[in-house]
Amino acid sequence: MKRWVTSSTAGWISSTCRRRCERVPPGWRSICMNGCFIITGTPGAGKTTVSRLVAERLERSARIDGDVMAQLMVNGRANNLDEHGNWNPGPEGKRQLQLRMINACSVANNFSEAGFTPVIDTVVEVREELEFLVNRLTARPVMLVVLAPPLQVAQYRNATRPERQRVSYDFSHTAANMRREIGGDGWWLDSGDLTPDETADLIVAEAAKRAVVDV
Repeated sequence: MKRWVTSSTAGWISSTCRRRCERVPPGWRSICMNGCFIITGTPGAGKTTVSRLVAERLERSARIDGDVMAQLMVNGRANNLDEHGNWNPGPEGKRQLQLRMINACSVANNFSEAGFTPVIDTVVEVREELEFLVNRLTARPVMLVVLAPPLQVAQYRNATRPERQRVSYDFSHTAANMRREIGGDGWWLDSGDLTPDETADLIVAEAAKRAVVDV
């Protein structure tokens, strides 16, 4: 497939971004950062809000929502809940979840090549998924931030959302699985006592030191 961003264009983008970073006044909230963010967590952890706020703090940024990648499928979308209402994707559901990751990475790579910092909002439950994402992303470094408020906080947030934004299944198993599978990767940030703005400020300030992954 033809790549429209040539090496000379990529060099121009990089130098342009560097010059823009140098012009940012001291104390200004907009920051230029290299690499790519993956912001994950259970439902109710705050991924959607925090990823948007992180992107807003970066001078050139793009937010990629994993749920939007899934919603692009109009017909034939798999139901990933079993007969008991638990999250349990079958073979087709797993294939579609991988397709969702492929598309999210492709969009992120396109933005990265154009000089934007991608901020991906998606659930990463197992190490295989993390490795798949990191290996497909071209931007470096990849910074994984796992929003990890106490489970009870995430459950309360989910329960008090508008109904159309709520998940109906018990995600305590997802939380335990994430901790077991990727508990040693990236930056596990307990945001339970932080506001969304405080969380985003901390991520922008610390992620380059605390969240880089190389799997």
